[in-house]
Amino acid sequence: MFSELHNFLESDMNANSLKESITCHLRSLLDKFNQYFLTENVEPFDWVRQPFTNCSSNNLPSELEDALIELSSDRTLQASFASKTLDEFWLSVVQEYPGLSKAAMDILTPFGSTYLCEKTFSSLAYIKNKYRCHLNSMEENLRVAVSSIDPRIDLLCSRKQAHPSH
Repeated sequence: MFSELHNFLESDMNANSLKESITCHLRSLLDKFNQYFLTENVEPFDWVRQPFTNCSSNNLPSELEDALIELSSDRTLQASFASKTLDEFWLSVVQEYPGLSKAAMDILTPFGSTYLCEKTFSSLAYIKNKYRCHLNSMEENLRVAVSSIDPRIDLLCSRKQAHPSH
């Protein structure tokens, strides 16, 4: 790609306008990253990373704050916290502290809801390209492309007769 870029820059194209366009694009990309990855104060979320220390959790509702106090006094959970990752720990306490676990997982995984949408859109862009633009029904194709279930092709083929008799 760099050889093509070099040839492109040496052509009659105005290199300054291209540089401005690239700079504008990179700045907008930086703005998008700043929207997703906030650089604000993360101290209100210290309870997620260190639930067994005395940290101020002013951003929690009172019922979740009570649950956090109860969780922080549990010695068996404190022992299991040391041997697990953050997401494993918060998923392991979902039965005992469902609200607290959900709040922690919402903080740890902020993009969980957009993943499937982005994956589906990428699959749609791949399936419906200029060579296959006449596909009318995309639902079946997208269902197969996005599904986490592997199709059993042998079973599906065994149910079909290869050469039907006339």
